[in-house]
Amino acid sequence: MRKIAIITDGWRTDTNYAWIGGCRQFIQEHGLDADLYVFNSFGNFSKDEKFNLGEYNITSLPDYSKFDGVIVELTNVANTETIKKITDPIIEAGIPAVSLLEGIDGFYRAGIDNYNAMRKIVEHIVKKHGCRKLNYVGGPKKSGENKERVRAFKDVLMENGIPVEQERIVHMDYTVETGSWAFEHFNNNDLLPEAFICANDNIAVGIMHQAAANGYNVPQDFLVTGFDNFDKASYYSPRITTIGFIREQIAYDAMRILDNVWNGRENIHNNYTSVKLICQESCGCQAENPPSRGQYVIDRIFGDVREIDMQNLLMDLKRKLLECDTYAQMAEHLSICIAGLKCREMYVLMNTDLMDMDTIDVEALEDDKEEYITEGYPDDMKVVYACHGNKNRRNIRKSDKSLVPDLWEKEKNSLYVFSPLHFREREIGYVVLKECDYILVNHFLFETISTFTEALEYLYNNLVLKRMNERLSLLYITDSLTGLYNRMAYDKIAIPLYKKCMEESKKVMIMFVDADHLKYINDNFGHDMGNFAISSIATVIRQNIPADAIAMRYGGDEFVIMVPDYSDLQARVLEKKLQDEFAEYTKKFSHVFPIEASCGYVIAENGEKTINDYINEADEKMYNVKKMKKADRK
Repeated sequence: MRKIAIITDGWRTDTNYAWIGGCRQFIQEHGLDADLYVFNSFGNFSKDEKFNLGEYNITSLPDYSKFDGVIVELTNVANTETIKKITDPIIEAGIPAVSLLEGIDGFYRAGIDNYNAMRKIVEHIVKKHGCRKLNYVGGPKKSGENKERVRAFKDVLMENGIPVEQERIVHMDYTVETGSWAFEHFNNNDLLPEAFICANDNIAVGIMHQAAANGYNVPQDFLVTGFDNFDKASYYSPRITTIGFIREQIAYDAMRILDNVWNGRENIHNNYTSVKLICQESCGCQAENPPSRGQYVIDRIFGDVREIDMQNLLMDLKRKLLECDTYAQMAEHLSICIAGLKCREMYVLMNTDLMDMDTIDVEALEDDKEEYITEGYPDDMKVVYACHGNKNRRNIRKSDKSLVPDLWEKEKNSLYVFSPLHFREREIGYVVLKECDYILVNHFLFETISTFTEALEYLYNNLVLKRMNERLSLLYITDSLTGLYNRMAYDKIAIPLYKKCMEESKKVMIMFVDADHLKYINDNFGHDMGNFAISSIATVIRQNIPADAIAMRYGGDEFVIMVPDYSDLQARVLEKKLQDEFAEYTKKFSHVFPIEASCGYVIAENGEKTINDYINEADEKMYNVKKMKKADRK
């Protein structure tokens, strides 16, 4: 039996199922006995680099020497050092390796000829439509495929006697936002062209959307082209001229390369699948046999139905996870959710130090740096919970380097998907899903694992706080839900800090933070979810306040932050940062209701007033902010 590792980094929160589909098609058509082990990360989604490191760590899990071949798709990985960390162990293992789309030294390549594909588009715009003034909007400047596409753009211009003007070439990333930004950039600098050549369809959509917002029409005012033939190309209005190719064929070709190596047949280093120039309305051409927008609407409707079902599953999962006292209970609830998403098997593996939280000394846990793993995975782990149909096992020690515990009879041509579990950069374990096609096709993997990880961290923090509170039982100054100081810390810490600052003629910033719509959350989702909202606000506060700040849970859903020697400008910056992080936290972890809070602050500098006077003033300012929010919603 062949073992094939597939290393993929999702596009934001989406997985590319085409690579799996192409590999499976080759395996089936050629009668191979081969298992696919997919190590999937979402390392380009978050702005938190430490979170991204925790995602990419999953690529260090496999011992590549135990595999017969590796297929990698790293086009979304922006950091060259990260790419090197991923690819060096594969090269050292000495096994055949294929890179999809991007060229990587030491790897075969399966993809498309980006240079000649882009030439097709630019030549069409120049020769067919007679454009002489063209702008290029690219993806990441260091991306290999983007380099090839912009090189083709420049070459065609020069070959046709059109000067290459650097101010008409910009690079950012492959998002719709890049297109919107690029249009405004060119428009503001009086550089609107006869045609926009975009590195992909997302960028093209952004260009056209922003152009329409500014009163321009495509193709009447200028032409626009994309690349990649995403759904957006054929279903946007006007339909986008683009380059189309079959993604499954690229993965199919990668499998052919591996099969050739295994059987001693010759291989071409760069293997290109065919591409097609698809001319449509955005360049002034008439689309030939375009797909039905009606069918697209139908598909989206049913996609929305699946999304609603998914959100209901996740809401129920969140509620049950927050009621759990052990990791095994949490994993069991996850398995029920996973089964509802048509996954055949699931394994949750975690580090033994986390599993043994009830028997280890918390101080030793915090002081032992070896337990705080950011690179690699320990050999000694525990299978928290494993399920196969109606069968399940829990709390099994795994002390070898096997990726999946050998608990049940193996099946031929299996698909295993590995997802990392981590608290930011800290590795805590991983989840293995077997035959989870429904989850991958519908892009539910990120949300499912994120929901589970968030609950794991919530339980972990509660367990740590429980142990710490035992050691700090004489002080009683820590709030067990949020990890912040409680009201008892007011006399012991807050008042002395305030008096010290006043005596030294230092200002003190006092901010009052109050959770928004907590009653709505409690009434509609239960008090456990209300506690989740409170703890989420506290987490954001804790992670973003200065090191010398004091943060207290002042009431049920009220918080007070004190920062010595802090200016009004710094306070405004901190307030905006908290609001931005509340919004980011919602995107990552709360898809049922938003995590929001209102803030008000004062700068205390008059020692004749008490700290309580200033807290009341900050409270009043916060209340005015809350009233304005309510008025805006009406």
